[in-house]
Amino acid sequence: METVFEFLTQKEAMWAQMLIQVLKDNNVPYTAIPVHGAGLTIKTGMRESLNIFVPKEAKEKAQELMEALFPESEA
Repeated sequence: METVFEFLTQKEAMWAQMLIQVLKDNNVPYTAIPVHGAGLTIKTGMRESLNIFVPKEAKEKAQELMEALFPESEA
């Protein structure tokens, strides 16, 4: 059976890494995909952001963890 991943959030790299660590600590699988390529980020000075995806069956738990970590952000 194929795992279906759903979009969780987009965060700047620093915040994304914090969220990824919380997901890891809570055994929530994830995948993170850069929004912009590294070359574009360096060339333009844009901050790198990551789109974070989690399995459909783990999304509710991931959202709860994200809201606890970033209480004032939109889910």
